[in-house]
Amino acid sequence: MRLTQFKISAIIMFAFIAIGLRPMPPGHPEKNSSDKIELDLSGCYSMLEVLTEMKNGKPENEISKKLDAVLDTKPFQAMFKHYNRSWRPTHLPVAIFKQMIMSLRFKNIYTKGENDRADAMLPYWIKFYENMALFSENLNQLKKADIITKTAAAADFAKSWLPPGWDIRDAYLPIIPNGGSKAFAIDSILGYDFFQLPLDSSGNIKINDLLITISHELHHLGQKTTMPQTIKKTSDSAAYTFLSVFVGEGTATKFINNYPGGLVPVADASRDSAFDNAEIRKWWQQYTLEEPALFLRLVSTFEKVYAGSLSGPELQTEISQFWLKGFISPVYFVGSELFGAIYQAYGKEGVFEAMKDLRKLFLLYNNAIKAKPGILGRCYALPDSTIRHAGTIGY
Repeated sequence: MRLTQFKISAIIMFAFIAIGLRPMPPGHPEKNSSDKIELDLSGCYSMLEVLTEMKNGKPENEISKKLDAVLDTKPFQAMFKHYNRSWRPTHLPVAIFKQMIMSLRFKNIYTKGENDRADAMLPYWIKFYENMALFSENLNQLKKADIITKTAAAADFAKSWLPPGWDIRDAYLPIIPNGGSKAFAIDSILGYDFFQLPLDSSGNIKINDLLITISHELHHLGQKTTMPQTIKKTSDSAAYTFLSVFVGEGTATKFINNYPGGLVPVADASRDSAFDNAEIRKWWQQYTLEEPALFLRLVSTFEKVYAGSLSGPELQTEISQFWLKGFISPVYFVGSELFGAIYQAYGKEGVFEAMKDLRKLFLLYNNAIKAKPGILGRCYALPDSTIRHAGTIGY
């Protein structure tokens, strides 16, 4: 899964809206509510109706009014909340997005170059507008796959890899045609782009891959890693924040996606890795060769932060320019090695202990190497001083 800007922001802030609920369009029951997750396909049905009417020659003013109503519904308002965040409030104005869609038929409404995000989305809209049968077929596949029931199971699986008491918050999951971020998370919203559903070589939706992605993101929503109240010093706070960077993606990648090492074995040999594609394999193999250097960088950065010699802005730069850089970033790899090693020695209980108090992460990792030398003997052992410093954060 490529690391998008929303993930960079979410990881740095180490925490992943309630908007008015409007009725589903008649005859579209593909929406389900539970105490865990609400899956909503209504945006796909509504937009399919708009595009169909455009194809059938409805007047411009009628299309405009209908599109206004669709873009004011819950799923699309959730999408705009993602694109127009506090630090980029005009990234994708509603009017621009609307004009881009209408330009599929009404050519003078939007001009390429007006908005970078809309420009990037436009090819996806052209593809599906020119092949409405593909739009309908993909939507029917989601319906036939009983995606609602399976999404509830994905939520249960995500929860199974969270410590007791770390429940998944009530989550809203709209699958929306947009052509931008493949997936996004904001507050309790998890969005997925209908135009970028995972497909096999025959063009069929890879439902299991979609569900694993959903479970991965739900696992993030259930994370309740918080700063211990004993932490007062700025350097201690920064050190704990740095450790928190490795939790979300490390645990979700290793246990939800079941990605192998590195030097740490896969968590569940009975199932496939959902991240197993050529591009990610290439990055993962490179990280495996660089594992000693990555762990040396981990130790070096942590010690600088712990000692107070790395300022807040310098730490953010270090995180964004190194740890979160790349198609799949070092955070995924190093985090999955740390927690994966702990799992090999101490099972879920050990993983949960480290997740609940990150000051124990390095100690549990090193002890795991000692406890399972036959499996983990090639792993990089952290210096005793680094383990001691992590354990004394806030004391």
